[in-house]
Amino acid sequence: MEAVDVEQQRPEEQPTQDPTSTFCNRLNPRLGCNWLERFFFRLGQVVGRSPGITLAVSMLVCAASGSGIIFWQEEVSDVELFMAKDSEVRVDAQWVETYFRDDIRYESVIVVADNILSPRTLSAIMELDDAVRSINVDGYTWDDLCSRYLSWFLTDNCTLDEKSILQDIEMAVPSGSFQNDCIFQSILKLWPGVTPKEILSYKEEDILKKVTQNINSGYNLNVLQDIGPLLSGMEWNSNGTIVTSAKATLMNWMLSKSHEKSPDWELEFIEQTLNSNRTLPEGMKIYALAERSYKDLLHMVLETNMTVLFAGFSLIICYVIFMLGRCNMIGQRVYLSLFGVSVVGQSIFASYGLCFYMNFFYGPIHPILPFLLLGIGVDDMFVIVQALDNLSAAEKKLDVPEKVGCALMRAGASITVTSVTDIAAFAIGTTTVMPSLRSFCVFAASGIFFLYVFELTFFVSCVCIDEYRMKAKRDGCVFRKHNNWTPNTCSQRNIQKLIFEKYVGPFVLSFPIKIIILSVTLLILAFNAWGVFQVEQKFDPIWYLNPDSYPMHYSNILKQYFPKYGKRAGIYIGEIDYFAEKDNLNELMNQIEENPYVNRETVDFWWKSYQAWLDRLGYIPEHYEEFKGYLVEFLFMTPEGQPYIKDIKFSNFPLGDYNITASQIIIQHIHMNTTAEQVKAMQSIRDLIKSINFTTGPSRIVAYSPEYVSWTANQVIGEELLRNLGLTIMTVALVTVLLIQNFKSAIWVISCVCFTLVNLVGSMYIFGLTIEISTSIVILLCVGLAVDYSAHIGHTFTRLSGTRDERALATLVQVGPAVFNGGMSTFLAFVLLGRSDSYIFTTFFKLFFSVVLYGLFHGLLFLPVILSWLGPNAPENLESEIYSVPTERGNGFLQPDAENKDDMELHDVAPISHVGGDVVHEIHPIISLNKKEQRKKIKIGKKNKPVAKKGSSTNSKRGWVL
Repeated sequence: MEAVDVEQQRPEEQPTQDPTSTFCNRLNPRLGCNWLERFFFRLGQVVGRSPGITLAVSMLVCAASGSGIIFWQEEVSDVELFMAKDSEVRVDAQWVETYFRDDIRYESVIVVADNILSPRTLSAIMELDDAVRSINVDGYTWDDLCSRYLSWFLTDNCTLDEKSILQDIEMAVPSGSFQNDCIFQSILKLWPGVTPKEILSYKEEDILKKVTQNINSGYNLNVLQDIGPLLSGMEWNSNGTIVTSAKATLMNWMLSKSHEKSPDWELEFIEQTLNSNRTLPEGMKIYALAERSYKDLLHMVLETNMTVLFAGFSLIICYVIFMLGRCNMIGQRVYLSLFGVSVVGQSIFASYGLCFYMNFFYGPIHPILPFLLLGIGVDDMFVIVQALDNLSAAEKKLDVPEKVGCALMRAGASITVTSVTDIAAFAIGTTTVMPSLRSFCVFAASGIFFLYVFELTFFVSCVCIDEYRMKAKRDGCVFRKHNNWTPNTCSQRNIQKLIFEKYVGPFVLSFPIKIIILSVTLLILAFNAWGVFQVEQKFDPIWYLNPDSYPMHYSNILKQYFPKYGKRAGIYIGEIDYFAEKDNLNELMNQIEENPYVNRETVDFWWKSYQAWLDRLGYIPEHYEEFKGYLVEFLFMTPEGQPYIKDIKFSNFPLGDYNITASQIIIQHIHMNTTAEQVKAMQSIRDLIKSINFTTGPSRIVAYSPEYVSWTANQVIGEELLRNLGLTIMTVALVTVLLIQNFKSAIWVISCVCFTLVNLVGSMYIFGLTIEISTSIVILLCVGLAVDYSAHIGHTFTRLSGTRDERALATLVQVGPAVFNGGMSTFLAFVLLGRSDSYIFTTFFKLFFSVVLYGLFHGLLFLPVILSWLGPNAPENLESEIYSVPTERGNGFLQPDAENKDDMELHDVAPISHVGGDVVHEIHPIISLNKKEQRKKIKIGKKNKPVAKKGSSTNSKRGWVL
């Protein structure tokens, strides 16, 4: 028996072809290669021949791009994070900061007792007040750090100091008429100078009379003097003339925002109010909140749960090591798995550096990015290794460069589809008006780009090195060589692939199960489509904190006892003639007090109190200069006027010639939870101030509160979510059609993505979630993950031949394990968050769990079923069966058939798939046949196929494809 002469001269008339294209045809003879597959085959060859150089180049690229991290910039301002450049709230915030900079940090306590007005309870409250005032931080006490009436004159660019201002006041006003006291709100103002022991000797009847007197005269008092709004649960006698008890009281200490020690003082404030060992009367409870409390507790929540997230990161690494390797000393891939996961870190480093080079900032939502990249990167890694494991027996005997080229030829196009669609999805997100979301999308898009590049270079280089190691029979731990090693039978089995081939595939593609899967898909889709319309746009920042945190307790008590005390806000008026605008100012006050979203008890305007003071004294200013003269007397010589100094900005210190450059009206909204209510409240105030037409100015009148930033952000994010989702889906659809190169398959892939998103948003209603900033961002992230689960299936289906059922089964066998592993790795990243107490992290768990569940359901069950019925037919060039014959000694001889000497039979050739019930073989490389043998037949399986004719497109430089 003679071997076929592979060096035989080819026929002269045979045209010369591209060697790479011909080799692609030999490697995948039933498909041929498109330009993308040829590119990845060549890339695999290049990397396989020089893996060390490729590793070095990829690491240099990573270092060059990542060096931009030295320009790290992190943004914490809510205005800069969430407001568009031309946003009305941003413009208003800048105006207020310029003309009316706030200098107050609010430190609050709510005391709850059976009767706040009992002497014993008041004594305990006084002890609490004394403890707060005695707090000492590096020598600074409450008297040093409190916000005072003159604090508003001591701005950053002011040339005056407090001492010189007080001297000027003492020279201008009667001695003792002005006291630059600390600003606070408390029921204890009714008993100035009384000690905790002294109050115990007071009769409760006298206490109740004093409280009743203050409440009845509250309309003549300013907000710092009136204690009525500070009491809750008040009960009156049968005649309604005397207060008999109260259930709760609110106390506020105002701290100077500009003092550097104020944040440290607040820490001691929380310790003294909540964690001290003082003995309280039975039934008395204290709830406290500092200005810094929310950010401190949010930071604590993030730190605690980030530890859990990194534990999930460790789970993924263990899972990858277990799933990529084989259970033998040579086949294990521990180091390959670790280097594969390190690609995620390299991508993060390179993308962050690039984005900082481009002057983008790091925001509060960016910490979730590593876990997004981890899910996508591990998925790509599984696809590449799965393609390597799917090679035929003959392909596995090729040299490493060709072997890796074969694997990358099949996997490269698939991960290109998912990566490009993910990049396109986030590229659309960069068009959003919200700066933090735009920055996040830039970081995400660049991260996925580097992930794609490093997977194809760094990781593929590691794969090549690992293949060289296995070819040299070195173990996977210490690289010791085992010359006589043979793998055990168990380790040669791909358990996942066998499960999909023997059980999952046949079960899913059986007719009754197909009907069940389609029915379940439609039912779930219909239910969640209904749920989509039930999801509310609702948010309260306090949700981000742990339910048992002290700010959460304070918030709940505030809502229970002071339901009208919502978020603080202010209406700011520029320079006008307050004397000439009397009627407009009265109309403005009336409309504010009648506004249904404003607690009228908290409305406090200096102008109204000033007018009441003028009327009481019988002063009638005849012009603006006289009006301003009386105003100085009101502000600096009367106890009711001094608290309003903080509400007016002057061109000069108001003891000589001056103008009022700006003033504020303090308001407090009622409690509102839904975004719709908050937006209506904000808009109603804006409409109100626009309805007032000042004839003497001002240059600007604005309504602003820091809470308006989050309210506007939640309004914008809802609008942006619909816009970005629509544009993203259209972009993903276009990219998918172009890369999958089959319209029908692409349509079904996009349908799966849409179904997954509808089910995801509908599930939010079941989980009790709402549309807000964090959920909207996660939904946009999930578009990229949803594409991954379906695109691999759709792309692979179009590249196979046979009937639809056969291709659906082969698709599940070839890429089903990789898709499942990708989804499982994403799930493992967040599974530990399921037991978290934090709203934001349980939200992450619920949404990512949903997208993995629905994504795998549609990718591994619905899509194969629908493609088996309505998928595209195999391309025409796949209908004819073409085979090649190996030329290695002992494997690939042509020998006469015993029954028919004109036929030839192939031996020792590994089957790669089943088509039409016949075994299909793929064997390499191509042999040469002389002219006499060109008309002979080759018997393979049950079919006889004629040898390709001379000059056909399957001729190669080395011979003929059979």
